[in-house]
Amino acid sequence: MPKRKKRTFDLSRLATMRKKQSREKQAEEQKSHIRELDRIYRADGRVNENAEETEQRRSEDRLRTISRRNNMIAEETEHRRSEDRLRTIARRNNISAEETEQRRSEDILRTISRRNNMIAEETRQRRSEYRLRTIARRNNMTAEETEERRSDDQLRAIASRTNESFQVRNQRQASDRLRTLNSRAAESNEQRERRIHCDALGNQNRI
Repeated sequence: MPKRKKRTFDLSRLATMRKKQSREKQAEEQKSHIRELDRIYRADGRVNENAEETEQRRSEDRLRTISRRNNMIAEETEHRRSEDRLRTIARRNNISAEETEQRRSEDILRTISRRNNMIAEETRQRRSEYRLRTIARRNNMTAEETEERRSDDQLRAIASRTNESFQVRNQRQASDRLRTLNSRAAESNEQRERRIHCDALGNQNRI
C-alpha cells in the first residue's frame, strides 16, 4: 500500500511539472512571436523614416537603454540596501539574541553563586553553632566536674575533720585514762606508804 501511494504521488507531480513546462513553453513562444512582430514593424517603419527620425529613434533607444540600466542599477542598489538592512537587522537580532543568552547565563550563574554563598553561609553558621554547642557542653562538663570536685573536696575535708575529731577524742580518752590510772596509782602508793607508816608506828608502840 505505501508503494502505490508513492507512485500516484510521483505521477501527479510529473503531470504538474509537464503542465508547467508546457505553459512556460507557450509563454516563451508568445514572447518570441511578439518580439518578431515588433522587429518587423520597426523594420517597416525604418524604411519610411528619414535621417532625423533615425537619429531621434537611436537617441530614444539610447535613453531607454540608459534608463533601463539606471533602473536596473537603482533596483540593484535598492536590493543591496534592503539586503544590507536585512543583514544589519539579522546581525542586531543575533547580537541581541547572544546578549540575551549571555544575560541569561550570567543571571543563572549569579543565582547559582548566590545559592552557593547562602549554602556556604548556612554551613558556616551551622559549624559555628556546633562549635558553640560543643564549647557550651565542655563548659557545662567542666562546671559539673568542678562542682563535683568541690563536693568531693568538701567531703574529704569533712571526713578528715571527722577522723581528726575521732583521733583527738581517742587521744583525749586515752590521756584521761592514763591520768586516771596515774592518779589511782599515786593514791594507791600513798595509801601503801600510809599503811606502812601506820604499821611501823603500831609496831613501835607495841615495843
